[in-house]
Amino acid sequence: MKKNFLLAAVLSLTIAATSYAQTSATPEVPRNYKPQPKELAPMPGELTDEMIFPVLGKYDYVDKEGAVASVTITRDAENKGVVWVNGMPQGKFKADLKLSPSTYKIPVQKTLQNDVDGVVATDDAATTDGTGKPSPRYSGKSLKEGTLIFDSASHKLYVNVGAKFDEENPAAIFPEMTADDSTAMEVSAEEVDATQENAKKSEKKDKKKTSLAKGTNYVLTKVVEVAAAPVNTQQ
Repeated sequence: MKKNFLLAAVLSLTIAATSYAQTSATPEVPRNYKPQPKELAPMPGELTDEMIFPVLGKYDYVDKEGAVASVTITRDAENKGVVWVNGMPQGKFKADLKLSPSTYKIPVQKTLQNDVDGVVATDDAATTDGTGKPSPRYSGKSLKEGTLIFDSASHKLYVNVGAKFDEENPAAIFPEMTADDSTAMEVSAEEVDATQENAKKSEKKDKKKTSLAKGTNYVLTKVVEVAAAPVNTQQ
């Protein structure tokens, strides 16, 4: 009887010690404890027009004589899908967005005179309907259909004037954008000779026609503005 009592007492002490160890391992949370709020990520900055339409901005164009001309592309005030190209030899013209974000179609149009130093060339003798504002002055030049594509990776603007816009592959008109050496095929010397012989026969005949079909290509470089580094005024 006494032996059974001792065993029961030892078992009770063991259970009590185990329960205490389990409860004491968990830290007590104060009643007035308030967890610190998580830090929120900063709000992203407001999107600018150039972020939405990367083609907007200033470009440098080098002509055949080596002179550098400044070309500016701005968004139309009423239609977000239309941009105006100012500074090209053809004059000021518009382009319509065909494939976002930077592929445009140049429609057939009469070009305007290029703006000089931000001053819009206008005809003082003519006014728009009911507005009383001078109408833009046309250059008298007719612009054929074309293509305008901006490559954000290289900061290059590719402009074609004179070739019909390719709906399926607009970039096909620009060899610089479609060149791929990895797809070049090796041919035998006999095949090369035969191909060159046939090509020479039709080269003169198709040269003028091909030139007209391809139009004129221009490659411009975007002027990227670099933010100035902060100046440390502490001595």
